Amino acid sequence: MHARATTLSCPACRAADAREVFRKEFNVSCNCYFEGRRLYPANEGRVSYVECLGCGFLWTPELHGWDPQTFKRRIYNEEYGLADPPFEIERPTRLAAWVARFARPGMRVLDYGGGEGLLARSLREVGIDAVSWDPFYDSSGKPAGSFDLVTCFEVVEHVPDQRRLFFELASLSRGGVCVFLTLIRPERVEGDWWYASPRNGHISLHSATSLRRVCEDVGLALRSFSSEVHAMAQTPSQLATLDLPPVTVSGTPEHQLDSQSR
Repeated sequence: MHARATTLSCPACRAADAREVFRKEFNVSCNCYFEGRRLYPANEGRVSYVECLGCGFLWTPELHGWDPQTFKRRIYNEEYGLADPPFEIERPTRLAAWVARFARPGMRVLDYGGGEGLLARSLREVGIDAVSWDPFYDSSGKPAGSFDLVTCFEVVEHVPDQRRLFFELASLSRGGVCVFLTLIRPERVEGDWWYASPRNGHISLHSATSLRRVCEDVGLALRSFSSEVHAMAQTPSQLATLDLPPVTVSGTPEHQLDSQSR
């Protein structure tokens, strides 16, 4: 496939130079790579993944133009569990146990993008003052004030407006720390990457460079603990003393999909 140059504005750094890296059928999910087969058989056409030539941010321009109702109808519907089986119970339960290992007594904790709030409820059960707010589903408005710890797990890759997202996280964690999970893209992506799967809603995929730039733009320092575990705060000293236990969230699929399947 020959990459096509575009003049799209990068959602992360606003540069105007981008190229198409690959196209993927909309109904391909990350779980297809774990299962080794197509889980959504209907073919709904391909969407483009393009990368910014300045910072390496990878995104899907077509899906970035959708409104929330279209996302709910076409992605976050009753069949979403096929794309991401751990989403509803297993992942928030496991991550709550992980957060409980480093959240200090007396902290005010917000789980941003927490869906139905299972992670925050699990933290409250072990005595941690935690609340959940998911702006995609909750119309009650942003919680007042700021928090000592904001968690944002497997959210970044789903959000079209990256600058707005990171400004909001910066506001909510002002004076505290935001710990977030999103898988950094490989340095080179040619032909396919399993994590770039439209049916999961994975439409905004950072490089190490683009993640650092968007954090700098909102005035926060960044520290990456692994390719998927990151933290940001107002000063590097806050991050230097942060001790996060190791955790693996995404895993690595054993299968690949051939070009006809994807």
